[in-house]
Formats: sequence, structure tokens, C-alpha cells
Amino acid sequence: MSSPINIYGGGTPGAAVTIKGVDHSGNAMEATIEGTRPSVYAASNAAGNELFKLQAGAGNLSFENLQVNNTGTVFRAAGDVSNITIEHVDASNVARFFEDYAGGANKTATVTGLTIRDVEVDGFSKGVIRLQYNSSNILIEDVRGDSLKQDGDNFAIGVHLDGTAHDVKIIRTSMANATDTTSSSYWNGDGFATERGVYNVLFQDTVASGNTDAGYDLKSTGTTLVRAIADDNARNFRIWGEATMIDSVGLDPHKRGGIASQAQVWLNEGAKLTIDGGSFTDSGTNTAVFYNNGTITVSDVSVSLASTAKLVAGKALTGALTTVEKLVPTGPYSLDAGLNVPVVGSLLDTLPIVLAPVVTVPVITVPVIAAPVVSTPVAEAPAASVPVVVAPAAPAVDTPRDSISPLHFVSNAASETIKATSAADSFYFNQASKQGADSIIGFGATDLLMTAKMLNDGNKDGIITYGSNGVLDLGSKMGTVKLEGVNAGLRYLGLVDGHFAYAAASVRPKNAVEGKFGVADTLAGDAGDKKAGAFFFDSALDQSLGHDKVTKFGAKDIIVTTTRIGGSDAGATVAAAGGVFSLGHDGIDLGDFTVTDTAGKSVGALEFDGERVVGDTHYYVYSAIGSAAGLAQLGF
Repeated sequence: MSSPINIYGGGTPGAAVTIKGVDHSGNAMEATIEGTRPSVYAASNAAGNELFKLQAGAGNLSFENLQVNNTGTVFRAAGDVSNITIEHVDASNVARFFEDYAGGANKTATVTGLTIRDVEVDGFSKGVIRLQYNSSNILIEDVRGDSLKQDGDNFAIGVHLDGTAHDVKIIRTSMANATDTTSSSYWNGDGFATERGVYNVLFQDTVASGNTDAGYDLKSTGTTLVRAIADDNARNFRIWGEATMIDSVGLDPHKRGGIASQAQVWLNEGAKLTIDGGSFTDSGTNTAVFYNNGTITVSDVSVSLASTAKLVAGKALTGALTTVEKLVPTGPYSLDAGLNVPVVGSLLDTLPIVLAPVVTVPVITVPVIAAPVVSTPVAEAPAASVPVVVAPAAPAVDTPRDSISPLHFVSNAASETIKATSAADSFYFNQASKQGADSIIGFGATDLLMTAKMLNDGNKDGIITYGSNGVLDLGSKMGTVKLEGVNAGLRYLGLVDGHFAYAAASVRPKNAVEGKFGVADTLAGDAGDKKAGAFFFDSALDQSLGHDKVTKFGAKDIIVTTTRIGGSDAGATVAAAGGVFSLGHDGIDLGDFTVTDTAGKSVGALEFDGERVVGDTHYYVYSAIGSAAGLAQLGF
């Protein structure tokens, strides 16, 4: 496409017009659209074409099953529009994915009723979503945006709310690496930003990481953050208006350049922030945990900071911190030494489950709590009543750590040998500086390799194999890791807490289709049920698998899980609860999936075909009731 598709109309309430990718039989299938934006980004390039241009009066429209590449703006509302849904759409190398910007004779481009769900944007220079004017009734859910550090397009912001936009819910959404270094004095680049005039905004289970300015830059009122995570931004949380944070987490602020400060929480003069629960952890010496020019009220909040860093700069806090833990300094910022967890204990043990199921929090009724300022000052050193833990020196390398269960290992600059435990272990590599030549002994079926940057995947099939030296390369001069006993390489499974997650490739059954962590995937079989298919849910990894759909499920197909979803004896019937099959176990909610058959009808029950054990992995197989499919087609 070299010019926009102008849309002036649409459907009616309850009967939307759907624009989607389909195969020759009309079944859902991703359609790929290429634009005019140069495929290799440079700031001097032309932005590229607009694709779908929604003119005034367009509404009751749904867009699905699209892959859009090398395009300036994928969706633009040029006038007032309503009831727009965009889901199962991915994009790469764009200036923006969605924005409203009035054009022609239109004075406004207000969007009333917008859902953007299950969208992935890899490579953006301006942003993923910008909404302004009086836009309202907005749901942004299961969206992942990674700028890939496209620099030079002023004011890069992942999600940006302006004007009087209101009643906005942003759920299970991550924005990473927004980069803007065009000014030598101040570097911009925010994960999420709201401007003055914006109100009633909910962030729930969101992640902002690696942005050159703020993770969350919020000037709005009536703003609530529930289990929000900010990691590796210059200032993780930057508050100008009124906000409440609940069980939220700040990790490792990192100022990459410019004149900005480095802080976990930064408040402007007159701003009000209530922090209820959560934690802030960092071992960088340049970090001020609370840079307070306004009013910060804290309750049940834990802090870990470098022994020489500032706890509070500016005004004293209201309330009392639960604990203040002193850490061995690792340089100006945590990642400087490849460490981002306390030397004593593991921060990752305290992290909330980011991709938890949505709780009901009506945006329009969320109160803004503004507690009165208490005159008692809070010193930069913790008060006598607050326990202070001085961490010992880091453990020696090459020390087996199988006594820890589960293990959360974070690599440092040395070459280390780590022994995995029998639990679901996580091995973190931050790739901010050279991390040595590491070896992991006993990397198992339930273990994860977590990286701050994606590993090189030459053919983009999601499988990472070893180099000629038998080790995984962590990036240019960033070190290597050898996984002893893992011969088939790793498979990419998506984002967890802002890190890219990889698991053993050999665990996935042969030719099985598998979704990503925490996003709403659609796993489709073939329309004519001509081939035997397998749909795989690796629930034993104990990570959220999102709310997935299995479509075109035929008599030859099977569903495979690694924890039991029901049925104790082969032949037992497993019924869906409300049309949904749950993937949780032992009280852990890991997401769910629905099933529709080749005719598009909902499948309310499956047949349990039995269990097969391969190595250390238990596979549970389910098929359509009465079908001949079963354990026999579980291949490796």
C-alpha cells in the first residue's frame, strides 16, 4: 500500500463490519500488508504511508488478523469516530500504530469506544497508541510495544493520552525501549504518558522498561496503577498530577544520557501520590528512590537501595516505609555490574504475577487519595525502627546453588557455572555489559532463560540454536552461556516482567502450535480437518499463558498440556466452565483457552486421552469426544 484506505461508514450498534484476513474459504488467516516506509529505519527516512484512515462518521468497525509492515501510521482517526475494535493485529517498523489527528475540515478526531487487544508492535519511532481530544471508553489490553530503540523521531512515547481523554483502561500491556536522544541536553522517550486534562485512567499489570526518559510520565488526575512494573528507565515513575499506586514495583532506574535525574519515583511540585504496597529495588549509587517535590504518602512499601544512594531527596514522605534494605553498590546504576537483584535474597521472589487475571476496577469510580502531609521528617537514612540489612559480599562463582528452590540466578561480569535445581528456575542475563562465559548444568524442562534483549534468531522461527562452539551468544561482546544437556536449543515464549523468556525447544511436541506468554493467542487448525494438528500449552512453566483461542479444532486434532486440566482416567470427559478450559493448577491461575470446531461452533467438552511421560515432562492429551485422535499422535 502506498496511500491510505479512507473509510467513511461502518456497521450499526451490535452489527459491526469486520475487516479481517481470511483464507480462500473465508476462514480466519493473517493477511500481510506492506507499506512504503524503508525497511531499515533511519531518522532521515520518510515516515511512510498511512494505511486505514477513519474519516468522520466511521464506526462499528472491527479489524482482525493482519500483519502490517513498514508503514507510517497503521490506523488514523481523521475525524470523530466510534466503536472501533482492533485485535489480533501485529505490526513492525512503523511510526505509529494508532492515533487520532483531525484532518481536512474536521476540527476534532475524538474516538468514543475503542478496543485495541492482542496487538504486538516491533519497531516504532513515534509510538504505539496516541489518543487525544475528548476520546473516552478506551480499552487497551494485551498489547506489547517495543521501539527497538528507533531513535531520532521527536517525543517517542509508547502509549500517549492527551487533551481530555478519559475513562481509559490499560491492562496487561508493556512498552519498551522508547528512545529519543536528539537533544544533547534532555533525552525524551517514555513508556506511558498522560497529559494535563486527562482523567480516570487505570494501569493494571503493565510494564514499562528500557525507556530513555520515564517508564510512566503521568500528568493526569484520577490515575490508578495496580501491579504496575517500571524497570530500567531513567525515572521509573514520574508523577505530575494525582495518582494512586497499588502493589507496584520499581526496578533499577538507568539514566542513559541527558540532564535528567535517576530516580524510582519523581514528583513535581503540587503533585500527590499514594503508594499502597509494592517495592523499589536498585543497587545504583546515582539513584534517588523518592525525588519528592510534592506529597508522597506510603503504606506497606519496601525499599532496597545502594548503601550510598539517597532514600529521599526533597520533601519528606508521609507515612512510614516497612523495610529499608542497604545493598552493596554496583556502580552508577544496577546494570553497570550486571546485577539487578539484592545481594541478600532475591528480588524476583517478591515480584507480583504481572499477567494476573483482570480484576474489576471501574475506572470512573476510582478515588484519588490525597492524605494530609505529616510534619515528621523522613531522613535519608532509615529510621531506627526500620530494619536495615547490610548485604555481604556477592557469592563466589562456580558455586553449585541447588540448595535454593526455585533458583533465580542473575549473571554478573564473571564466568560462572550454575547448577539448576529440580524446581522451575529462572536464569537472568541483562546484556548491559559483558557477562562472561557462563555454564548452566541441568537446565530442565521447566526452566527459563531470561534476557533483557532478544537473542539472535536468524530465520525468525522462534527457535534459538547454538553456534559452532556449542554455546548461545548473548549479543555482540556480551558473553555466552552454555546449557549442558540441552541439545535442541531454545524456543522463544514471549515477555515476562520485561524480559524475553526462552525454554527448552525439545519440550514442545513435534509440529505442535504454541502461543506466547500472557497474550491472547489464536491457535488455528486447518479448515478441512485434513491434517492432524496439536495445540500445546506448557502450563508446567508456571507462567501466565493468557486467554487463548483454539479454532478449527477437528477430529484429527489434539490439545496437549503439561499439567492436568481434568480427567483422571483415559476416556473421561472434561467439561469447560462457562465455555472456558482453565490452565491453572494448585491454586495458580495460568490463563485459559476456548475451543471452536471447524464449523465455528463452541466446543464445551473434551475427551481425556491419557498421560505420557517423556524425560521429566508429563504430557496430558485431550481430543474431541468420540474422535480417534489421542496419545498415538503425540510426536517428538
